[in-house]
Amino acid sequence: MKQRLNVSNNQKTLLLGLFIVFILVGCAEKGAKTAKEYAQHQETSGVVSVEGAELHYIIEGTGTPCIGLGHSESQRRILSQELRNHFRWVFMDLRHDPQSNSSLEISKITLDTYLDDIDKVRRTLGLDKTAVFGHSIHSYIALEYARKYPQNTSHVIMTGDTPYRIAVEVADEFWESDASDERKMILKQNWEKISEDELSQMSPKERVVKTYMAMTPKLFYDPRYDLSWIYENAASNRKIANHLFQVIFKDYDIAKRSGRVETPVFLAIGRYDYLCPYYTWDDRKDVLPNLSYNLFEKSGHFPMVEEQELFDRKLIEWIKRH
Repeated sequence: MKQRLNVSNNQKTLLLGLFIVFILVGCAEKGAKTAKEYAQHQETSGVVSVEGAELHYIIEGTGTPCIGLGHSESQRRILSQELRNHFRWVFMDLRHDPQSNSSLEISKITLDTYLDDIDKVRRTLGLDKTAVFGHSIHSYIALEYARKYPQNTSHVIMTGDTPYRIAVEVADEFWESDASDERKMILKQNWEKISEDELSQMSPKERVVKTYMAMTPKLFYDPRYDLSWIYENAASNRKIANHLFQVIFKDYDIAKRSGRVETPVFLAIGRYDYLCPYYTWDDRKDVLPNLSYNLFEKSGHFPMVEEQELFDRKLIEWIKRH
């Protein structure tokens, strides 16, 4: 019973911090590329000033312009080099990324603040229309940008998300009814390696990362996947990140937002993402009239990593059709 309680408490910690983790994390591409290899694709970088923040960006690749949202280094690494041949990426930090040095009072930061920040970057770079990419909670921001600025959005790419903020109980039910005995055993073993005393002595960031790594069976098709490469350069303005997750998107539901998103949307979700159940989209697909729904059968929260070649092929074929 004690072990079960520990798992539940830590899971709730993770759920509150899950999307924040992807805001924090500098993700390395599977079979990580060296800085020199990335530099071959780098074209330019700069900073755009917005109210109370300095947003850094890096531009790479050729093809359809696409703004990648959140932690520029993270986005550069999580997406394959092949995609640089089809997209001209603008990897931009948002105001919760630490080097943005946001000084705006948190209570004044709204969804519109984020959307206007993105549009300021678009205008500064002279982009008439651009695709927008978002992973996890950033996918909500990408979709809402298209809703507010449809005339300037050519495509939306969303990965690793649900169409609305789900309750802990929804994810728990999916896990209990669907996960194999082996997967559950590995999760239990992971938790047994972590003591409450150890967690209590960690910093908040370290605690979230440690908890997240223990939750590998809930986030990857391979329940023994090594997550250690994900956490390079983890950093964030945690107060703003918490505000984004717990206030701005507290009751988010794409079906309850006013105004239809007519922009073509590419959605990629993993069958084995036990914290963002794939079936939550079943009654929301029709909300997006130009939705391309892509379920990756051997992926969890990161289909662009776990099934990289398939992900790339589907996305490239889609962008060519639209």
